[in-house]
Amino acid sequence: MAAPPPALSWALPLLAALAGAAGPQSFELPGAPIDNIEVSGGAVLVAGGSCLYELRPELRPRRRVVPAAGQGCGEPPGMRSNLLLHYEEAGGVGVLLTGWTQDGGACQVWEQPSYRQRLNQSEVVSCLPDGSTAGVVFQQAGAWYLAVAATYSTSADTNHLHCEPSKSDKETVITVRSMVNLKSKEELGIIKRREEPLHFVDALQWGDHLFFPYYTLKARLANNTEPPSMAVLRQLGPSDGGLTLQGHVYLDCGCRSLIISSSLVRQGERGWWVGVFRHSHNAKAWNSTAVCIFGMEEMKERACASPHFNMNGKISEVNNDTIIHLRSFDNMGIIQLHIFLMVTFKFPVYGGCINSMCYCILWFQVRRIPVANCGRFASEQECLSAKDPYCGWCSFNQRCTLKENCTHSNSINGWYNISHAPDKDLKILLSFPAKYQVCTPSFMCVCLFIQSIEPLWISTLGKSEITVKGENFTRASGIKLILTGITGCKPDVIKVRNVLNDTQMTFALPPTRKEAKSICIQANGKKCSPPMTLHYVSLPSCSRITPNTSWISGGRKITTTGRNFNVVDSVIISDDQRSNLTVSRCPGNASEYHYLTPSLSHATEGKVVDMMLRVDTTFIPCVKLHYHPDPVFINYQLHTELDPDLELKIYKENDNLNISKTEVEVYLLYMTGAQTKKIWFSVQNITKKPDRSTILCKFKREGTDKIDFSTVKVFVKLGNFEHEVKPTSSHIYLYVLILLPIVVAAFIVTRYKSKELTRKQSQQLELLEYEIRKEIREGFAELQMDELDVVDSFGTVPFLDYKHFALRTFFPESGGFASIFSEEMPQSRDQTSKDESFNMLHALICNKNFLVTLIHTLEKQKNFSVKDRCLFASFLTIALQTKLVYLTHILEVLTRDLMEQSSNVQPKLLLRRTESVVEKLLTNWMSVCLSGFLRETIGEPFYLLVTTLNQRINKGPVDAITCKALYTLNEDWLLWQVSEFKTVTLNIIFEKIPENESGDASQTIQVNVLDCDTIGQAKEKSLQAFFNKNGFLYGLQLDEIGLELVSEEQQRELLDIDGSSEVMDDGIRKLNTIGHYEPSRTHKLVAVCFINGSLLCCLDVDYSDEHCHLILPDSEANKDVKGAGHKGKQKFKVKEMYLTKLLSTKVAIHAVVEKLFRSIWSLPNNKAPVAIKYFFDFLDAQAESKKITDPDVVHIWKTNSLPLRFWVNILKNPQFVFDIKKTSHIDGCLSVIAQAFMDAFSLAEQTLGKEAPTNKLLYAKDIPLYKKEVKAYYKAIRDLPPLTTAEVEEFLAQESKKHENEFNEKVALFEIYKYIVKYYDEIISKLERERGFEEVQKQLQQVKALFDEKKKCKWH
Repeated sequence: MAAPPPALSWALPLLAALAGAAGPQSFELPGAPIDNIEVSGGAVLVAGGSCLYELRPELRPRRRVVPAAGQGCGEPPGMRSNLLLHYEEAGGVGVLLTGWTQDGGACQVWEQPSYRQRLNQSEVVSCLPDGSTAGVVFQQAGAWYLAVAATYSTSADTNHLHCEPSKSDKETVITVRSMVNLKSKEELGIIKRREEPLHFVDALQWGDHLFFPYYTLKARLANNTEPPSMAVLRQLGPSDGGLTLQGHVYLDCGCRSLIISSSLVRQGERGWWVGVFRHSHNAKAWNSTAVCIFGMEEMKERACASPHFNMNGKISEVNNDTIIHLRSFDNMGIIQLHIFLMVTFKFPVYGGCINSMCYCILWFQVRRIPVANCGRFASEQECLSAKDPYCGWCSFNQRCTLKENCTHSNSINGWYNISHAPDKDLKILLSFPAKYQVCTPSFMCVCLFIQSIEPLWISTLGKSEITVKGENFTRASGIKLILTGITGCKPDVIKVRNVLNDTQMTFALPPTRKEAKSICIQANGKKCSPPMTLHYVSLPSCSRITPNTSWISGGRKITTTGRNFNVVDSVIISDDQRSNLTVSRCPGNASEYHYLTPSLSHATEGKVVDMMLRVDTTFIPCVKLHYHPDPVFINYQLHTELDPDLELKIYKENDNLNISKTEVEVYLLYMTGAQTKKIWFSVQNITKKPDRSTILCKFKREGTDKIDFSTVKVFVKLGNFEHEVKPTSSHIYLYVLILLPIVVAAFIVTRYKSKELTRKQSQQLELLEYEIRKEIREGFAELQMDELDVVDSFGTVPFLDYKHFALRTFFPESGGFASIFSEEMPQSRDQTSKDESFNMLHALICNKNFLVTLIHTLEKQKNFSVKDRCLFASFLTIALQTKLVYLTHILEVLTRDLMEQSSNVQPKLLLRRTESVVEKLLTNWMSVCLSGFLRETIGEPFYLLVTTLNQRINKGPVDAITCKALYTLNEDWLLWQVSEFKTVTLNIIFEKIPENESGDASQTIQVNVLDCDTIGQAKEKSLQAFFNKNGFLYGLQLDEIGLELVSEEQQRELLDIDGSSEVMDDGIRKLNTIGHYEPSRTHKLVAVCFINGSLLCCLDVDYSDEHCHLILPDSEANKDVKGAGHKGKQKFKVKEMYLTKLLSTKVAIHAVVEKLFRSIWSLPNNKAPVAIKYFFDFLDAQAESKKITDPDVVHIWKTNSLPLRFWVNILKNPQFVFDIKKTSHIDGCLSVIAQAFMDAFSLAEQTLGKEAPTNKLLYAKDIPLYKKEVKAYYKAIRDLPPLTTAEVEEFLAQESKKHENEFNEKVALFEIYKYIVKYYDEIISKLERERGFEEVQKQLQQVKALFDEKKKCKWH
């Protein structure tokens, strides 16, 4: 459909004028009037009675949508169409909404062009035959919503129509509904009326606001003059959703109380609402109908909660059959539109336009009307003078036509109109009367026009005189001002004080408390004018004055900061030597008051005057103002060498005035013949020195006039002070001769220092280049030659037992619960079996319907947090540890329920987060069922990875303070500040080995350490070397042994901190290293039982900021390098030079990582673990039942349930599986590996640039291969024969039997009972509402009674 130009589109709905110009064809429904029309997609949609037709542009029926056949449009009798809306969703899918009075106001949603019915929802629109319905479809946060306003109920008896709403919905008028189900929800927005039923005319969207023009049903009465209104709703934020009522705006159109037609004008970013109004009486007076225009932004800003807020539009009263000329001059040309208003007031319903033909409902028919009647212009002059953009002169046919009706219209002179006119402004030739008016309900409107009331902000002292401006004041009688507030129930009625003339009158307002009051004008005892808001506020007060000084000549602009200055009448300067002075006020606001200081010629240095505020007849002290003598200007210098530019420097004595450059005005006078000319300078800045201040001014000459500098005079103006400045004397040349040698000497010294600085910078760049070349070469060599000696035999893998593995998985952050369940089980379970309360609770938990209802009820409680959900799922897993078959059934039910919730939003988000009980339950279930597979298949390669990673990190320097290392996978843990280091081989003697049979034997082991290792790090490597060689621990912990350096001369204990430790310039002590003690081949290192205190490695010691190891303080790191080749040069370090260390670490452990990955996603013996095969088949079945054909959805479900919920948790937490301690550095490296693992399961294609993070770039080339293997893994599982129910239950039964007596189930049941008690009332309420839970409800009450009795027994 070709849309009309912006300036024309608003007026087309008013085509009632075109009734006499019916098109060549029309269409009418068989047996029913036409209620609605819509033009979309090149088709005309018509609805009326019970029928919906789709017509071709020539108004021939294309198809009958409803009913399909056999029923007339008038059946059933009384059925009407009251809503017809069209919009397009993503991808251009057309959607049509139809509303009918049948079925309590049903609304149907159709997909176009197939007209497949998507939804049919009752009680959406009005079901009353003459009830109004207006709706608009809008999009918010990617979802579509319908905002519908309707007359759902009236004061009349409508029971016989069988569409009376419930009592709670009787007052509802506006609802917001999701297009998914068309059901209203409180959180989306439900607006209710207060008193009278309403009739809605239209629904419009402007930005993030919705507008609903309406009038009350009682406005149809002849004696009612209440103006119509516009309801304004505002969209909430994306996270909140829905709409909120911003307020109402009265639509005053010259006492007319009905709205006949409505449309929205859009022109760029501006918009107007145009309405046709008429009086409620049926007299065919010449002025009974009018067109009014309201600005959309003005209505949005002025809408407030008060239903009495009034807003007026621009009004033009028009005669019946009179032509309104609306001239719009825009870039499309001049538009002239003819609007004919019909005498019968039966206005048409406008549908839209296709090309040059428009469609509307007229006399119960659809009419096809041309957009312009060009044939009525006989000559070229008449055609172009009409200024109609659709009409132009066709040179070939020699007549006035539309462009498409002219042959050769595309040629330059073939068809032309007035579209190239120079006018660009929108002109609406209408008359606009006064702003506010008070109307009587008589046939002829006698109005008292109210234009403004000033002021509308007064103090609590009242106001002796306020002025009301308007018209017809001298012709009215009994004029009163009605003042209504919240102080009392009875409003104040104030008689007019003085009617000055026909347009002005005054009132006196009494004092009252601080509040906002409603104020209106009443005349002749009739209805009050639309109300305004009068604000009573506290007395004004001052807080600060800027500046607080002035020169005695005055005229300085002062800004006083405070509050409530909008009620101040004037500012008074109180001087003890003369009468009070009233100063002139400059424009300001309620918090700032601007004025100019008066002149005080008699003032002395530091004269202080008081500033007071006058509010009516009260004077309020404000602040004090200090007067100082006028500024003293010494002389000036005028520089003309920059001709034609002039530079002027004015020198001034220092004072206390703090003059700014914006306060100073400087001009120059010079003579040209007998004529005096003036030049105004621009003040650049004011600089202050100890002896004087300098004002720098500049002027750029543009003309060629020559200035006679001998006639120049310079003047400075500050407020009321104006002074001529004298030029500088000739002594300046003497000063120049004295300063010249000093300047030359300073230049020579500066030049020498510059050369020295350049030489040092060159040396620094040379060293930087050398370091970069060296590091790049070493990094390249390391990548090609370095190999990691992986320990093939690391002894027995230190697996945790099942109980501790399960507890660390179930409660990763709740050590208290893990300790409770870790306690040893009692030998006899008789006491537990005899506890009736726990037995009954366990029986309730084993009731599937009750357990599912319990979980759903808990999840609906707002204070049932995510932590509570995870804990509840873990308690439930422990309580049902021996009933895994039943637990699996519960998991299935809850997963299906979660899918139902997720399908309405985004199915790909299923199981991605841990925000529900079932998601944590799935993690626990996977941990229980895969514990054996993890121990038998994955454990060894996983432990090998952790061991290899530790070995690689310890191969290079590791900072003992920060734990950063040279060899790492994570850039955040990269030690790039490392200095040069070398490997040192130590011979360490281990004495009195406990496992040795002799008991006193010793053993010497060679240990490779680094000269930069601390003593604690060397001890740790020594113990690890002993373990690798002997296969068992030394018998002493790290903090129980020490190292002694033994030589022929002495025996010395090695410590991280001792008296020989190096102390930096800023007092920081450096940890001792192996290189610090300088051991030689003749020395022996003996491991002895530790007695004295010693600092350990970074894992166990929390060093203070007073220690350092490899990362030195900045002052020490920048010291000169002591080397023969680079003596005197500084050594530079750049982090990016060491990024190759990440790659070398990745290469060193790559084989171990791939072995671990492939052990996870491979199928040994072509057989998948039962738990994985079962759950993947379950997800496939659910996708098939929900008719999800997108394979990506099922892939994401499987990824979220297994790799994301289980494997990543294991990979990042080896302490869950092994009896080891995970360091922060290992955690950072494992995070990089886990990220690569998850990227392998992702369907998104990675697009990495040079600025991508290093942890993504490390495995960027490996991810595509991993993705292929993962897809093959998923396919292989899917292709395996499905498991039978017996096989699954047998596996679960075996797992249950394995874990009998592992946990104290009584503890888990008691924790579950705590949640039941906490939300007991909500659970009971839910059970009462559901059917079939009567017996369960009784059992739950018995359980609570037993636990309550047990609690009482504990107290006695």
